[in-house]
Amino acid sequence: MNRAIGAIGKTTGVNSFGMMYQWGRKDPFTPATTTAGKDTQLYNATGTPINTKSSNGIGGEWTYASTASNITVLTSKPSTHFGSSVPIASTGNLSNDWWNPVAKTLYDPCPSGYRIPPSGTYYNFPMSSGPSLAGGANWYNSFFPVSGCRLYSSGKFGNVGAAGYYRMSTPYNNSTGYTLDSSYRGVDPSRRYPHSSGYSVRCISE
Repeated sequence: MNRAIGAIGKTTGVNSFGMMYQWGRKDPFTPATTTAGKDTQLYNATGTPINTKSSNGIGGEWTYASTASNITVLTSKPSTHFGSSVPIASTGNLSNDWWNPVAKTLYDPCPSGYRIPPSGTYYNFPMSSGPSLAGGANWYNSFFPVSGCRLYSSGKFGNVGAAGYYRMSTPYNNSTGYTLDSSYRGVDPSRRYPHSSGYSVRCISE
């Protein structure tokens, strides 16, 4: 398996977290900028702020909705974090319509030549190498910061500075997918978490 890892918003420290994605969606959500969960300020091309920073991840540019009726709604509202009823199963083929563990799809957010890693990519990530005092875990010269997440139930920040979650393209079922979990408990390379949570992404070469 090719482990040449690239990164969307590659980060090097606690105050510089990468973008977050709901499973299968191409559009990212901004991360927290501090362990206190402060939202990231967005700017337009002229440097003017375009959102009002919130203290919890929802507010200004970002909104939350509990349901979405179809994939058209999801793609037409990139700034809305949809909750536990994200209609993954209603779009047809679960993998091919969203992220595919075999090949890159339309909704894969990685740059050309890279894609979301499938399950099994992190199989030899040392299980005991939980986040260090430096704010993350290291694997094959890549740093995985404890950037936390956006909670599926609200879109708000959770576990910032305490845990890191990294998505894989392989779904477990219609509501959960495989995720690399790095926390005080150590590292689990195949935890299953809700598709609608907002997690970090690390890309691998195709």
